[in-house]
Amino acid sequence: HNLTKLSARSTAMPSSTASKKEVEQDFELSLAGVEVLVSILRAFLKALALPGGEEEESTTSRLPSLLQIDVGLAAQPNPGAVKGGEEDDASTAMSSSGALTPPLVPGEQASNAVPVKPAAPPETLKSSAASDVAGKIVTAFESKRAAQQSFEMGVVKFTLSLKPGLRYFIDNGFCEMDAKSVALFFIENKDKLDKTQMGEALGREPEASFVKGDNVDPEKGGVGFWFRILNHYVDAFDFTGMRFDDAIREFQSGFRLPGEAQKIDRIMEKFAERFTGQNMDVFPSADTAFILAFSVIMLNTDLHNPNIKEEKKMTLDSFIRNNRGIADGGDLPKEYLTGIFNRIKSNPFSLKEDDEARERAKEAEMLDTSVFFESPSFFGATTEDRKRQKFQKEREDMMVATEHLFKKRPKQGAATVSSNTKLTESINPSDVVKPMFDVTWGPLIGTLSQVLECSNNERSIAVCMNGFVYAVRIAAHSDMSLARDTFVNSLAKFTFLGSVKNMKHKNIESIRTLLSIAVIDGEYLNESWGPVLQCISQLSRLRLFASGLDSDEAFLEDGSRHTARSIDEDTMIVDGAGLFRQATMAETAREAEESNSRAVVAAFNEVLIDKVFSSTVNLSAKSIAHFIEQLVEVSATEIAGNSKRGITGVGASSRRMGSDSEKGSKSKSKTNVVVDNGEDGPRIFSLQRLVEVADYNMDVRPRLAWAQMWEIMAKHFAKIGCHQNSMVSIFAIDSLKQLSFKFLEKPERSEFNFQRIFLRPFLQIMENPGTREDIRELILRCMDNMIRTMSHNLQSGWKIFFSILAQSAKDSSERINTLGLAILQRLLDEHLHQLCRLHDPPEEVDEAPKVHDGDRELTPSETRNRNANVEDFVGLCRASLAFVQTEKTASLKPIGLSMRALCHTACYADLIAEGRVMPPMSGAQANDSSAPGYTYEGLNEKEGLEMVLWRPLFDGLADGLRSKVPSTAGGVGCLVQRGGVLALRAILLRHGGSFTTAQWAAILEQTVLPAMQGAAEGDSSTVVGITSESPSVSSLDFLAEPQRPPPAHGDPGLEKFAAQQREGENASTRTLGTAELLVEASFTDMRHGGDGNLARAYELAKKDMQVKQSEQPFPDSWVATTAPIALGLLTDIGSEVALERGAEGRQVLWPLIISQYKKWAIGRPAVKGEGSTEMWQPCEALVRIACREFHRFPLRVLAKLPNLSKEEQPAWASTIFDGVTETLNQLVDIENGIHDELVRMKLAAYGISSNDDEDAVEDDSQSAVDVIVYTPFGKGVQVGKRNDTFKLPSGEYETMVMTVIKLDFGGTLYRPAPGSTKLHPAPTPPPETPVKKPPRSEPSSVVPKEKLDNGFIPQSPRPSKATWWEDLVPAIKVRCVAIYCIQHYLYDLMESFLPCTDKETVSSLLESLNRSRLMAAKAYKDEDLSHAFQEAMFSEWGDGVIEVEEAGNAGRLGQRRGSEMFFLTQEAGATNNIVHMLAVNYQFKPGEGTVTWDREAYVEPFLLERIMDVFDKFLDSEARDGHLIDPNVWRNASESGGKLAIYCTSFARVVVNILRVMLQITPEQFTRHKDKFFPLLCSLVRVQSDEIRLLVQDVLQIKVAPMIGVTIKR
Repeated sequence: HNLTKLSARSTAMPSSTASKKEVEQDFELSLAGVEVLVSILRAFLKALALPGGEEEESTTSRLPSLLQIDVGLAAQPNPGAVKGGEEDDASTAMSSSGALTPPLVPGEQASNAVPVKPAAPPETLKSSAASDVAGKIVTAFESKRAAQQSFEMGVVKFTLSLKPGLRYFIDNGFCEMDAKSVALFFIENKDKLDKTQMGEALGREPEASFVKGDNVDPEKGGVGFWFRILNHYVDAFDFTGMRFDDAIREFQSGFRLPGEAQKIDRIMEKFAERFTGQNMDVFPSADTAFILAFSVIMLNTDLHNPNIKEEKKMTLDSFIRNNRGIADGGDLPKEYLTGIFNRIKSNPFSLKEDDEARERAKEAEMLDTSVFFESPSFFGATTEDRKRQKFQKEREDMMVATEHLFKKRPKQGAATVSSNTKLTESINPSDVVKPMFDVTWGPLIGTLSQVLECSNNERSIAVCMNGFVYAVRIAAHSDMSLARDTFVNSLAKFTFLGSVKNMKHKNIESIRTLLSIAVIDGEYLNESWGPVLQCISQLSRLRLFASGLDSDEAFLEDGSRHTARSIDEDTMIVDGAGLFRQATMAETAREAEESNSRAVVAAFNEVLIDKVFSSTVNLSAKSIAHFIEQLVEVSATEIAGNSKRGITGVGASSRRMGSDSEKGSKSKSKTNVVVDNGEDGPRIFSLQRLVEVADYNMDVRPRLAWAQMWEIMAKHFAKIGCHQNSMVSIFAIDSLKQLSFKFLEKPERSEFNFQRIFLRPFLQIMENPGTREDIRELILRCMDNMIRTMSHNLQSGWKIFFSILAQSAKDSSERINTLGLAILQRLLDEHLHQLCRLHDPPEEVDEAPKVHDGDRELTPSETRNRNANVEDFVGLCRASLAFVQTEKTASLKPIGLSMRALCHTACYADLIAEGRVMPPMSGAQANDSSAPGYTYEGLNEKEGLEMVLWRPLFDGLADGLRSKVPSTAGGVGCLVQRGGVLALRAILLRHGGSFTTAQWAAILEQTVLPAMQGAAEGDSSTVVGITSESPSVSSLDFLAEPQRPPPAHGDPGLEKFAAQQREGENASTRTLGTAELLVEASFTDMRHGGDGNLARAYELAKKDMQVKQSEQPFPDSWVATTAPIALGLLTDIGSEVALERGAEGRQVLWPLIISQYKKWAIGRPAVKGEGSTEMWQPCEALVRIACREFHRFPLRVLAKLPNLSKEEQPAWASTIFDGVTETLNQLVDIENGIHDELVRMKLAAYGISSNDDEDAVEDDSQSAVDVIVYTPFGKGVQVGKRNDTFKLPSGEYETMVMTVIKLDFGGTLYRPAPGSTKLHPAPTPPPETPVKKPPRSEPSSVVPKEKLDNGFIPQSPRPSKATWWEDLVPAIKVRCVAIYCIQHYLYDLMESFLPCTDKETVSSLLESLNRSRLMAAKAYKDEDLSHAFQEAMFSEWGDGVIEVEEAGNAGRLGQRRGSEMFFLTQEAGATNNIVHMLAVNYQFKPGEGTVTWDREAYVEPFLLERIMDVFDKFLDSEARDGHLIDPNVWRNASESGGKLAIYCTSFARVVVNILRVMLQITPEQFTRHKDKFFPLLCSLVRVQSDEIRLLVQDVLQIKVAPMIGVTIKR
């Protein structure tokens, strides 16, 4: 306290009465006080054995002469006491004790002191044989001794120098010039050879050689010789089943890790790879083993270093905490780490030499845990370093021994001296320094700061600077962070950097001192680096200002800021009188800036600043991490424009600076974009230095330490890369690029992920939504450049590149999309061989266990490489598929991008099919699509692993198939959707042979079918609402046609197309694969409006060919443009795959295919309960598409029927008919249910509640005279009456007799009869809403009651009079169309397939057709159904008076669009199929491949019944309505069914077919029924149809005439 008061005495104002001499004496006394304080600090340094404690006292200090003090901790009690007898006493003491004799190193005597006795001369023997034996013994002994001496000489040479020593061993035959031989020699003699030199040999650079020459084999000494030695050395170990720490102990027992970081990296990488390969279930990757190995070595050093106090040693919790997240983001089991910790604690790692050294020296130097990989103590050093360390060690031992003797020497003083000696021996001076400094540093800094601030004397400044240096050093080495930060910040304050004050000598010295602290004591500055780096930043700014060059602010400042500041400056200098003080302050600040910049340039060289950053290579891992953290914060402050603020208020810590800068600049917006709102413009000095630091340390740091450094830097680069200032962000990206190029120059070993970690900032910048477009483009171009030049070294970095490309596909900028796809295309064209690389198996020794891959066994390393390659390939596939736009966005991509990306998928499929990309060996899972190994569920292990490569492709194409994005070009619609189908089709048909049936089923069930169904349900275009006037007359002729079967591989047309593709300007030299060629041809055909004939695609691809395209009427409708091709794909799969696989394809694949046919023909029922789904009804377009495929597939089967086995032919015929039968039955059930529901809803809507008697209608249709009635809707006929009951608002019920009028145009009108209203009270209890079946309907015997509620019937809980028919009429129409179409297409198949079917199949099909006929007959007679159709027509046409009158005048609504038209057509179709099926069986003639049973007997009664029923009804209808029919309708009777809804016109085709059947049956068959046929034939003569009359004529001439013996010439 007194010293501080004395030291600050000169800073006080001198007394006015004091003389000059008194003032000078006060100054000298004050300076002496400061020097005493500094001397105390020097004494502290000496006690701590730190630099500065042994320094000579300053020549300017006069303390020894004035005060006669010693700065040592222990003053001599009597300086003259030892003179005279000291030397003798010391000699006596030394001679009586062996303390000064350096102890022998254990083992030294064995190697150096043991003499080798020469062999005694042989005695004279009597026999020559004895002499020979003795000579041989002597010779063998001499030879062995010579070899031993030669080996020992080699050991010495090897110890002195690596290469000469190894050359000596090779030349003398101890090992061969072979890498493997040398490695085994090292292992065999690891206890004899110098372990440091062995570590140097194993850690040499991969490109280092032993023998000079360009063509020398690496195994024989050429380039890579030392690296091969390392591989063979590590491969000689078997770590299988070993504990991890035991494996490290065994591995490091033969050598000492070298001192260079890169050498350690190479050795430990190979160890990690070897251990992971032999113990695949221990760690997820070699990265984990690599990091944990370093952590274990750090733990060993920390636990067993005697220089580390117990309270600071690593604990179990800290060890576990340090290893969190190293298992590919996860944690290793706590029990596993605990076991390692306990074993290391109880049994440390050590070399044999170290154990011997501990026996002779109680205390061994160990590594600091933070620099374990940089110290030579554990990892070894050069020969010179070892010599120097040995000399220093011996010197220290001698000094310790001498000091010990002096302390034990008898003293002549009193007992107090003895007690002081004991006290000195019992207390370590270093233990009391920290408490002493802790209580003195506060007043000390106050004194030094006060003296420095008030004094300009050079001596005072020098003493204060020394005081700051010593205080910072003591605080830093004693872990006193508060004191250290305070001294550094205080010194930084005196630099005047960032202020408007003029610098003086003391400020310059403060800067110089701060820089020297950074260079000398930087290892211990930690968080105090912040003020130092901020001062360096400002120092650089002043130097740039003095040079006259533009500052960073001027170079990086954007236009808006520059304009605003110019305006402010103009505003400040408005008044020349100087009224605005702000302008004057600015001028003053500028003058100070100029003066300071000149002073800085004169005092400092740029080299001094560079030294601070270049010396970072000497910092430990912990210290470099602190340095980078602070440099990043300073850089962030600079870029935010607040760099001066931190220096002006330097009292804050670096952490507060960072928070202040963030608060001032508001550096983050919602999109995580850096915004510079600071007072100054952005600067990039610290960012440049950060790049330099990264460059300096990249090659000298181990990968683990570098990864920790890069984690800090990468976050900063990712943040700055998103800066709103384009110049700043461009610099950040360019810096990343340069560092990446250097980093990628070093190849990455397999199973490591350092490249992925290093390149991740590029991806983070791309993913940031606030990144500028030009920056995103720059990243893509940087990535393109890296791929072009560094693709040969890329390993885990591919993952980042593929993710960046995928992100570019999602970009809102078309330019980014196009550039990303261009890079991807170039990647496929130029680097495909590197993407699908197949690594050569590494040379490994006795590695187990192994995994079988076909005929070859894969080692664990190969297995991991295979899995990693699969992950890369899947990432590539997803990158391409990301360009296929599947969701609507604000900006749509060009269609060409999606189409080109779809072509890529075919290329990938070809690679997989060709075996250029192999499936993984393990890790398949079906739960998480974003995780590796995603495959289909339900497969065995081998099948699941094979589909890991295929599923991303199929899922991506399925997403394209159901894309919601409109993609129309040149009148061709849904290009992306159709492209997805075509690409999927090409891949499946070209490479489907490589899939098992189970894999096919998984592809269809889990990918293809859900995609088709989702796309169909998602179509909301007008097409889904179109319905035809009649089932036989389609209004959907614009539907696309399914694709033709693809041409075979090697088709000449496709070959011509491929040749044309290679002739283009930008064409790739890469040969197109089979699927890719098919996709390219399909897309060309589609773009030019082709018909699907890919064999002629080369003609469409000609440049000079002009193709006239016809625009599609509904280009945005998926149903109209894509659904036919999609469902046609299933037919292709069925005919090309299922048929070829026999029973397996029929039983597994066909049910999946027909299930989609049926879903589009029938719909999806509503399912209640768990996993409930809503009902979905297909539109008519989907129904017609599905029914067409019901026809196309059997035709394909028919074409291949001769190639099927005898067992498969009837099996497929029965399968097809069973499918049709089941579909028809379901449709009829649904149709019947909808019909009944429609009637129920009508009654509910009109509030009708009646019983059977009340509902009875008096039928006048059979009266002799029809009552003609005229209505507002046209003329009609009264056909009956019925009673209807209505509930009134009063609660009473009204019964009314309704007259039923059949209108001429087919409608039915109900109107009250005059005077028929009756009122009656409500019954008790009143009926809720009774529902009765419609009158005049046939019994519902067609469908059982329990089948009506099948989930397909729309439910309307509260029907109204206006909309009761709204949902049900379209539904029943669609079902009617479906039934008709299936029956229509079924007709063509019967003649070919029925001979192959059995009786049960025929009977089932006959029953289903008959059910359809009966349902249609019931429906077309139902008046309520007719009413519903009528209401639907009026709703469509409008309900105005004009529209109604037009409808009535047309008089043909019933015949055109009424229920009669639909259901008569259905009945006619069913009847026609029945007749045809019965006729085919009736005329059956057994032959090869047919199924024989008594067909004629079975079908004859049914056929006769149908013929009689059709003819009776036809003749009756023709007689009643024939005269009303236009003669043109009768011109071609077989085509008149869809024109008018009259029985005779609808069944004309049926009659024609019956007459043809009569012509085809045998005379015997005709004769048996002549009594029934002949009257009918006679009746048909009067029919107006010429076609029917001509057929009747033929029947009479051919069949009847021979029966009556008449011969007619035709």
